[in-house]
Amino acid sequence: MVDILYSAALGLIAGLVPVYLGLLPLPAFRKLSSSKRSLLLSFSLGILLFLFADVTGEAVDLSKQPVFGSALFSVGLTIGVGVPLLISLRGKQVGGESSVTASFSFRLVTAYIISAAIGLHNLGEGLALGAAYAGGQLALTTVLVIGFALHNGTEGMAIAGPVSGISIRAREPLIMGFLAGFPTVLGSVVGSVFYSDLAGVLFYSMAAGALLYVIVELLRKAQSPVRTVVGIVIGILLMYFTDLLLSL
Repeated sequence: MVDILYSAALGLIAGLVPVYLGLLPLPAFRKLSSSKRSLLLSFSLGILLFLFADVTGEAVDLSKQPVFGSALFSVGLTIGVGVPLLISLRGKQVGGESSVTASFSFRLVTAYIISAAIGLHNLGEGLALGAAYAGGQLALTTVLVIGFALHNGTEGMAIAGPVSGISIRAREPLIMGFLAGFPTVLGSVVGSVFYSDLAGVLFYSMAAGALLYVIVELLRKAQSPVRTVVGIVIGILLMYFTDLLLSL
C-alpha cells in the first residue's frame, strides 16, 4: 500500500531541501569579485546546458508514443520558450529603465525562469521517484533519492549565479527555491498514485524550452570567452559526476 506522506517525504528529501541547501552560499557569492561572479554565472550556465540536454533526451525518449507523443513534445517546447520570451518582450515594451535597473530586472527574471524550468524538470523526476516507490522498487527509490538530491543541490547553485551580483530581498531565494524544489514533492505524490509517460513528455519539453531561452540569454550577456568556457566545463562535469550515481 502506498503511503502518501512517505512519498511526499521522499520528494522533500530529494528535491526541496537540496535546492535550498544549494542556495545557502548566496550571501558568500555576493562577496566575490566581479570576475569570480562572472565565472560563477558561467558555472550556472554549464549546469543549465547539462540539464537542457538531459530533459530534452528524456522528453524525446518518452515522446516515442504512437499517439500524441510528438505533438506534446512540440507544444511543450513551444510553451517553454514562448512564455519567458513574451515576458521579456513585455518588459522591453514598458521601457524607461536605466541600464542598472534593466540589468537588475534581467538577472532577477532570469533567476525566476531558471527556478520554474528546474521545477518542471523536478516535477518529472518526482513522478519517476513516486512510480518507483509505488512499484516496490526500494533499491531504485534509494538511488533516485540520493542522485536527485545531489543534482538538486547543484541546481540551487545555478539559481544563485544570476542574482549573486545584485541585492535582493530575503524572500526572493525562498520563493525561487520553492518554485524549483516543491514540484519534486508534488510529482512524487502524484507518481506514487498515477504515472503517465505523456505527462512526462509535456513537463520535460516545457523545461527544455525554458532552459533553452535562459541559456541563449546568458550566452548573450557573457563577457569573457575564457571564463565562460571554463565555468561551463566545470558546471557540466559536476552535473555529470553526480548523474553517475543514478547509473551505479
